[in-house]
Amino acid sequence: MLMRKRAWDILRDDFTRVEEGASLFEVMRLMREAVKKDSDNHVALVFAKDGSFLGVITMWDILKSLEGCVFRQDDLARFDEADWDQAFGRACRSCCDLNIDAIVQKKDDMPEVQPNDPMIIVLEAFMDHRRGWAVVREGGKVLGVIFKGDVFREISRDVLDHAH
Repeated sequence: MLMRKRAWDILRDDFTRVEEGASLFEVMRLMREAVKKDSDNHVALVFAKDGSFLGVITMWDILKSLEGCVFRQDDLARFDEADWDQAFGRACRSCCDLNIDAIVQKKDDMPEVQPNDPMIIVLEAFMDHRRGWAVVREGGKVLGVIFKGDVFREISRDVLDHAH
């Protein structure tokens, strides 16, 4: 199975897509909608205005950005303030207008596989980059994304079927 199944067989072509310069708020909104439909879908692919692929933003990238922006605001550090909710609201509004360009994981430093790569190569890409996802590209064109849940479903089905 690990050599017979290919990336093409399990890739998702319904990935979350955002354009460079998008706001953190917009990416959070799109990603929240994607996760409502499928909890594995925690990655947004970022494209330049000309359509070229730039990189990826994950939920973790967003959380790290919020931690550095929202939760480190001076207003929030002063717990003696009477209206903490108001201070939190101000911090959220100021951070969510930031654009995503600074937090994009560049395409040179992320797991990437070819559509004809066998499952074992997909697993190797996950392990080499310590990620639970990989972008499937061919000739510079993004075809889709594979998540660890997709790989697990394929492997566990085959293992359980052959264990009987």
